[in-house]
Amino acid sequence: MSKLELQGVVFDVDGVLFNTERLNQRSWVAVSREMGWPQVGDAYLEFVGRNRTDIFRKLVELFGEEFPKETFMKLCSACTQARVERDGVPMKPGVRELLTFLQQRHIPTALATSTGRERTQRRMELTGLGPFFSAIITGDQVTHSKPDPEIYRLACQALGADPAHTLAIEDSPNGIRSAHGAGMPVIMVPDMIPPDPELESLLFRRCGSLGEVQTLLSHLLV
Repeated sequence: MSKLELQGVVFDVDGVLFNTERLNQRSWVAVSREMGWPQVGDAYLEFVGRNRTDIFRKLVELFGEEFPKETFMKLCSACTQARVERDGVPMKPGVRELLTFLQQRHIPTALATSTGRERTQRRMELTGLGPFFSAIITGDQVTHSKPDPEIYRLACQALGADPAHTLAIEDSPNGIRSAHGAGMPVIMVPDMIPPDPELESLLFRRCGSLGEVQTLLSHLLV
């Protein structure tokens, strides 16, 4: 992949730009125990990368109609957001450096996150990262969340980029399957879920950090 071939880069958010998956997991575990449903917190990784609609569907599938899913999600969201407002958004090392690197090379970037727009915009405000992105596609804009490819197709459309020449940066199996299904080369930066052989087969590259992504791209773009 050369400089002329790369038309854009689309980033997942939680677990890629922000170290928020662990915050979300702590909220799920705490709230589920308080509500007397500890098994829900234990199943957190089943839900990584899904939007609210698909999370509700999965909660019913796993725990039945009697599980108070709307109350649970409302409490989890409030718990996580309170921590973010108090302590700030925990960013992954190398975020600003990578985004600046791409900006200096006039490579447009977008977000494709299963998180809703209101929370995503708030995190962009708190971190000051908003101006780096030409488009922000959130979970409430799609019918089906990751692993469905819809969100990545929308992100590429928003950039006016060919998916085959647009990199996706992801951390989760659901996100990787989503971007791969959209026809994009995927770089995985693992967070909470390590890749298995099946997942590895879907990747363009696996990097240990965003700094490694920047190093890789600096060679690819020469």
